[in-house]
Amino acid sequence: MEEPVEISDVQARLQRLWKGTLIVAVAGGYVSIVALLLLHHGWQPALLALFLIVLSQFFRYIANDVDRIGWDLSEQRQGDGVGDQTASYQGRLLRLLIGLAQLQNLALIGQAYLLADIGRAAATAVGLVLIEFLYWQIRKVNRQVEFEQASYGFRDRGMLSDGPESIRPSDKAKQDKLNRKLDTLSKMAEAGEISQDAYEKARDKHRVRSVMADDGRR
Repeated sequence: MEEPVEISDVQARLQRLWKGTLIVAVAGGYVSIVALLLLHHGWQPALLALFLIVLSQFFRYIANDVDRIGWDLSEQRQGDGVGDQTASYQGRLLRLLIGLAQLQNLALIGQAYLLADIGRAAATAVGLVLIEFLYWQIRKVNRQVEFEQASYGFRDRGMLSDGPESIRPSDKAKQDKLNRKLDTLSKMAEAGEISQDAYEKARDKHRVRSVMADDGRR
């Protein structure tokens, strides 16, 4: 079995920026659908479409957490019966939530057909397929960055803006990030860029902050 390739801080940052770009593109696609309905058919169809989109986002929000649990299981499974049963339940729940989100897409396509014609419904379907492709890309990036938060080019605020549970980085991601920092400090100490005493102080400081942050979230 191949060893996983460690993602450097720069690579992780670029992947998080790509994840943020994908999320903005998804939001832009949904806004375009609502805006076109508002322009061509009035506020009532646009409001209904907005409701369906928001409802689908609730299902996707929960599915994101379920997906992360599945990723954790794939990293930690022991291969026993209980693990297999849990993984099977996680997979069924994830498929159910994704299916519920797809129902809102079908409702949007049906709405376009009732308001206009088959051509408008087909155009809506193509747009929603493209959005689903973007969601699939987001899911791939989530695994590459171990479910770290998306970045939008702004300065990270750390613990003050960790956000809700489903977009917080996983425990493994946080530990990997800490290990990368400590490894960088260790190399600086070996190269003589900082003293051994400064390295040990910085190492202990990072470890204490990591433990305090974990305790604060419990």
